Amino acid sequence: MTYKAATDLLELVNSSIEGKMLFIGKTSEDTFSIIKSIDNGTEIPITDNQEIRLKESYCQQIFFGSREPLIINDSKSHPFTSQLAVTNDLNIQSYIGVPIFYKDGEMFGTLCALDCKPSHFTEKDIDILVKYSNLFSYVIELEKQLKTDPLTGLYNRSYLADNFEFIADKGAVMLLDLDGFKQVNDTYGHDVGDLVLKEVGNRLKQTIGPNDLAIRMGGDEFVLLIPHQTDKNLLDQLGKQLTKDLSNWTAFDYTINVSTSIGIVQYPQEGKELSKLLKKADHAMYEAKRSEKNTYRFYLSPSTCSQLSK
Repeated sequence: MTYKAATDLLELVNSSIEGKMLFIGKTSEDTFSIIKSIDNGTEIPITDNQEIRLKESYCQQIFFGSREPLIINDSKSHPFTSQLAVTNDLNIQSYIGVPIFYKDGEMFGTLCALDCKPSHFTEKDIDILVKYSNLFSYVIELEKQLKTDPLTGLYNRSYLADNFEFIADKGAVMLLDLDGFKQVNDTYGHDVGDLVLKEVGNRLKQTIGPNDLAIRMGGDEFVLLIPHQTDKNLLDQLGKQLTKDLSNWTAFDYTINVSTSIGIVQYPQEGKELSKLLKKADHAMYEAKRSEKNTYRFYLSPSTCSQLSK
C-alpha cells in the first residue's frame, strides 16, 4: 500500500472531519495495523505502524460483522466497546469507521475517526468517509496492478523506490538472493523456476510481520523492508528463520537444493538513501555467500570493522 497516498487521503479527510484522531488501518484475520494516522489534539496514543490483535480493536465489528460503516457516539455506554480494554486504556469515547475494499471484494482495512469525548457523528459523516474510502480503493487497485510483481504478487522495485522515504525513518533492509536457483532452471526449465519463485514469495509473506514489506527486485533477488525495527537480536532471529524457511524443499514437487544468502543493513545508522542502503546490503549478502551460503550477515561499516579488529 502506498504510504504517500494514505498520507494524502488523511489530509483530505482532515479538511472535512475536523478535530478527531484519523487513521487508516489494515486488517487480517488476527491483527489490526495502523498504516497512517493524524491526531488533532485528542492525545489518543495511536501511532503509525502500531499493531494490536484484531479482536481487541473496534474495527473487528466491521471485519467480522456485516462489513458496513459503523458509528459509536459514546463508546463507554455502548454494549460492545464498553467491554473492550482499549476503551479505557486509550481513552476512546467515540468512533466512526468505514471499510476499504479491493476491487474483488476482499477487505483491505478501515478508514476511521476517534475522539476522547462523546461525539455526534451522523450519516453525513459516513457518506464523507465512504467517498474517501472509495477513492482509496481506486488507488490501492491501481497500485496492485502497477506496483506488484505479476509472478509472485509481491511489491516490485518501482514500489520500493517510490515509497521508501514515506514508510519509516528507521528500520532494516534485508537483501536476499537464492543459492542454487540457476541449477533449478538448468535442470527443470524456467516453468519450475517460476514455481520456486512463487513459493519463495509465499514463504516470505508468511514469515514477516503485517507492517513489513516483501519486494521482488527481479530474477531471484528479493528485499524485505522491516520498518521501525531497531532490535538487532530480533533481526538476527528473523535472519535465522528465513534461512531455515527457504532451505527446506522436501515437500516441493521437484527435488531441488535451494537456500538463501541474506545481507542486512540498518538505517539510519548506515544512511538514509535507499540506493546506498541496497549497495551495503548487497555487500553483506556477498559476504554471506563467500562464507558458506544459506546464512546472513549484517553490514559492518569500515569504522565498525576497525573497532572490532582492535
